[in-house]
Amino acid sequence: MYADRLRIRQPGDAKFALGPHIDGGSVERWEKHGYGIGGVYDKVFEGLWEEYDPWDASGRVSAVMDNYNGLGACSMFRMFQGWMSISNSRAFEGTLLVNPSLQLSTAYTLLRPFFQPLKQLKDVSQEAYLAADNWVFSGPEMTSELQGATPGHGQELNAELHPHLELDTSMVHMPEVKPGDFVAWHCDTIHAVDSVHKGQSDSSVLYIPICPVTEQNANYLVRQRKAFLDGTPGPDFPGGEGESRHANRPTESFLRSYASPEGLRAFGFEKLAVLGSDKPGAKEVTKKVNEVLGF
Repeated sequence: MYADRLRIRQPGDAKFALGPHIDGGSVERWEKHGYGIGGVYDKVFEGLWEEYDPWDASGRVSAVMDNYNGLGACSMFRMFQGWMSISNSRAFEGTLLVNPSLQLSTAYTLLRPFFQPLKQLKDVSQEAYLAADNWVFSGPEMTSELQGATPGHGQELNAELHPHLELDTSMVHMPEVKPGDFVAWHCDTIHAVDSVHKGQSDSSVLYIPICPVTEQNANYLVRQRKAFLDGTPGPDFPGGEGESRHANRPTESFLRSYASPEGLRAFGFEKLAVLGSDKPGAKEVTKKVNEVLGF
């Protein structure tokens, strides 16, 4: 379990306006010592983007997503990002938008730096600008620009840098959600939030990413478990004394009096169970993770 944040967005808010972006680093997606360690996008860079499987998580386990100590970067591997709604929210009420074309948008974003237009948008119509015959391989004229990617930050996308994504029309709102509804999206999904909250009540969510059982995640969980016991902020968040001096703050004994065995495992307070149906690889990683957790 990754202890993330609670977001409460009030009606009329326009400050929490996140445009189209992808989390999990940015330039690392092109780097051999980033996502290249696991060969995550090899098929795309080989020109076989149709064979790229975004749902194959095997290479992502060893990938490095933060080579530049990004502010607010997540140290855990999240195969899916997610949140649980704690309010009623609909389209244009401060909620989430996603781009559903996962494979296509990923391939386009990764290959965008290798192509350039012959004619600029200011000189031709939108249709002519986007036409295939207006775009050519950059070749020796290619620069180090990775459109929307900056070391230490997530991948930003916009209509100027990524025109063929047609972000003005391809971003889709989440359906109406109610308290308790859970939403998950792939870690490479382009997502955004409404620029203005036009609803009548708060739009609030509890961020809950989906973090697989990996050695990297277990190492973070050990640090997070200690932070919980100490009453201090999680390792990925700004330091300070947090709740360490708060009276009656939750303790391990308090947690054990309420949490199920599954909840205690998620917190790192119980040994992970090996199931009879687990494959050898799953059994091996579960054993290793239990050792990291001290069991």
